Amino acid sequence: MDGIRLSIASRLELVRLLGLAVRGICQGLPFSGEEVDALELAVCEAANNAIKHAYKGKPDGSVRVNVVVNDTGLVICVQDRGAPLEDTTKLANELSAPRSVNELPEGGMGLFLIRKAVDSVGYKAGAPDNVLVMRKAFSKQSK
Repeated sequence: MDGIRLSIASRLELVRLLGLAVRGICQGLPFSGEEVDALELAVCEAANNAIKHAYKGKPDGSVRVNVVVNDTGLVICVQDRGAPLEDTTKLANELSAPRSVNELPEGGMGLFLIRKAVDSVGYKAGAPDNVLVMRKAFSKQSK
């Protein structure tokens, strides 16, 4: 899939750069300000998950992001070559939002935030890349 390709070493302090790059791309597209914020956050959460879980925090891997813009919206693929996601049912199921601040988990909100930011999420494990695919249609009110 051709598009804009971004890559960082698997270091948490670099994730912010991916987010800023995706923000810059999205600001030039028919998305609302809230959608741009959410897409930036989704990419950062996906990259953080790859670094923390797939690479177990080791800085010797890479996280690659491919951003494709088409006539109807945006496709963002986040790839790594670390350990695959063990429980893919979390991606397939709608994750419920906490009812109060006291119910917020210490971790695990990343998938919830990703699902809320995009229209669909898919995942393919291994051989050789793990790929998280996020799709977001352009805003109707922004066209």
